[in-house]
Amino acid sequence: MNVLFRVDASFEMGTGHVMRCLTLAETLRQNGVEVEFISREHQGNEIKKIEDSGFKVYKLQRRKNKSEHKAKLQHSHWLGVTQIQDAFECIDLIKGKFFDWLIVDHYAIDEEWQNNLKTFYDKLLIIDDLSDRKHNCDVLLDQTYNKSKSSYKNLVPARCKLLIGSKYALLRSEFTEFRSKSLRSRIKPKLKNLLINMGGVDTSNHTCSVLKHLSESELSSGLNISVVMGSSSPFLEEVKSLADKLPMNIQILENVKKMAELMVSSDIAIGASGTTTWERCCMGLPAIQIVTASNQKPLADNLAKKNIIKLVRNVEEINGTLENANKWMKASSDLASQVCDGKGSTRTFNNLCDHEVSLEHYEDIKMCNYINLNKDDLALALRMRNHESIRYWMHNKNIISEEEHENFISNLESSTTERYFLIKFKKTVLGSINFTKIKPNVSIDFGIYSNPFSDQPGSGRLLEEVASKYAFEQLNVKEISLQVYEDNKRAIDFYFKSGFKTQEIKEFEGKNIVNMIKRAN
Repeated sequence: MNVLFRVDASFEMGTGHVMRCLTLAETLRQNGVEVEFISREHQGNEIKKIEDSGFKVYKLQRRKNKSEHKAKLQHSHWLGVTQIQDAFECIDLIKGKFFDWLIVDHYAIDEEWQNNLKTFYDKLLIIDDLSDRKHNCDVLLDQTYNKSKSSYKNLVPARCKLLIGSKYALLRSEFTEFRSKSLRSRIKPKLKNLLINMGGVDTSNHTCSVLKHLSESELSSGLNISVVMGSSSPFLEEVKSLADKLPMNIQILENVKKMAELMVSSDIAIGASGTTTWERCCMGLPAIQIVTASNQKPLADNLAKKNIIKLVRNVEEINGTLENANKWMKASSDLASQVCDGKGSTRTFNNLCDHEVSLEHYEDIKMCNYINLNKDDLALALRMRNHESIRYWMHNKNIISEEEHENFISNLESSTTERYFLIKFKKTVLGSINFTKIKPNVSIDFGIYSNPFSDQPGSGRLLEEVASKYAFEQLNVKEISLQVYEDNKRAIDFYFKSGFKTQEIKEFEGKNIVNMIKRAN
């Protein structure tokens, strides 16, 4: 599976689009996906950041658009050229290539650009927040809190799957890792450590304004203040100089790599209402927010109405809000922590990971992820699982209800260690493959069963070949394991012929279970 991102950063648009794309790109890479980027060399671009993260970047030259006198979209000028020109420049860079997924995160791009690139990708994912233009896409992700799917009515085709809401917020894995620790630290809140982050670029120099007003508060003398900025910020040196002069304990941190750990040790954050909002919410970090761009206002207003954040209209209101922090810190933290759990990138990846496998004499076998199945296929998956011949060899021999099935599918979306596929060849469902205990590049457990309602010959052999090919080639694991009842002689013989060897025999509820293993060649 290979994926191409089209995303930009600049002084005007900030770094948030690139940062959330990098988060998703890392999740994709960890799951064996080849990832590349296209990005334009705007002033304030983050191309080096992308390359330093280990991804190839096709670079578009910086240009000043003079031909599009009447802007088609509100943010058309962010592109620097017309959509047609940008599309043709991208085509020149990727001629001869074809991508399973194209992922676009750009307010200046709509269906006009997308249609021109159609012959270079199979499916298209759009990352958006604005719902202000049409897209010809297969999946659309909008991580806005409390957003309604109706916002995209008539803006996307009927086939488009909408991933809407803050549970899809694209956060780095470090935030999931430190979330529990951060939430525990806020049970009895106190204000000693203050975090300030007005965005990676902060072209309006809000940081200096915040620091100056803080210095006028008696509260500031007892605070430890950490200011986070990007190295590309045009006011970085001015902020450093100001920090040296002010009578406060201030440390300036550039290009912070361990933001989650920093948030754990912070009691309140002052920040812009951009993409870092999700990071603060995940960590339950109480926040005073300032709208620094017009597109941030709807989200900020929505969160403020729910008392999830404290929204100030200007920096003059910050000191009074801080001085009353003991009245709102705990409630704000509790509410913020419910907005997102840090698993948005995993949920998004799982919605993209349908797969195709080609075997000798059997081309284009489709691996259809359970979370992407239509109603008919979901119903078939349940009937297969509940068939007596399948249940007999399961640890859980109970009949699964529709409600249990739906909850199971829902939980799969956020799982990093489990993946279930319905396997199709042409119009025939061959059976099911489940992968558990997934450790990409290391090991994986799997199980298969043929469709009991199909008479397709050799389906068991095909399922095993598909599972092995996906595990060894896509996930790049070194070994795959399975468990089978010792009295299931037919299955054991089949797995021996497929290259598995017995590793050990254990007892489970009075019956012996054979653990078998197959290693990569």
